[in-house]
Amino acid sequence: MKVVIEAHKLENLLGPLVRQAPFIAMKAINDTLFDARKDQIDNQMKKYIAGGPTPWTKRGLRYEKASKNYLQGTLYFDSSRPYMKTVVKGGVVKAKKERLVAPVLGKIRLTKQGNLMKNKIQTLKENPRYFVGVPKRTSTPADYGLYRIKGRKKSAKLERVAYINLKQRRQRPTYEADKLAAKYIERRLRWNITRAVARAAKTSR
Repeated sequence: MKVVIEAHKLENLLGPLVRQAPFIAMKAINDTLFDARKDQIDNQMKKYIAGGPTPWTKRGLRYEKASKNYLQGTLYFDSSRPYMKTVVKGGVVKAKKERLVAPVLGKIRLTKQGNLMKNKIQTLKENPRYFVGVPKRTSTPADYGLYRIKGRKKSAKLERVAYINLKQRRQRPTYEADKLAAKYIERRLRWNITRAVARAAKTSR
């Protein structure tokens, strides 16, 4: 999300402060970016990201400040958080390796964000009460997954707790950060311009 102010458009409003137009615009942009980032982390992410954002996701929301010579600032997610692209815009999530891993809801413990815990599949795979593969009763690749062994010997039954058979999945947008930020910035920018003008007037005396 970009925030741009053209300094010459402020000139008619500033009167004797016209020479401080670049400073006023820069200050208003940077204050607005700071405010918008805080609003996204403290309010919008908690509302639209299931289970709330992880600390890693929060730290990934950054902003590029404006300067007096470049009156444009940007609020963005760092490239090290590529998963946020599909969370914000939706789209297809493809497997990084051979298959995507997805939990069977209610069958395996998840984080509060609804994700599998790190190395959870590997840990359970080493547990004799679980196995990764396809049940003997079928050879269908779609049945490949992580299973819990319930019962003993001949009476044992298998219960799938995770799918390991997806090459890709479709993600619908759940947190439209760009639209939410744009709405907030449009409202907040006006207030920050007024505050920046007041500050410039005070320091010019």
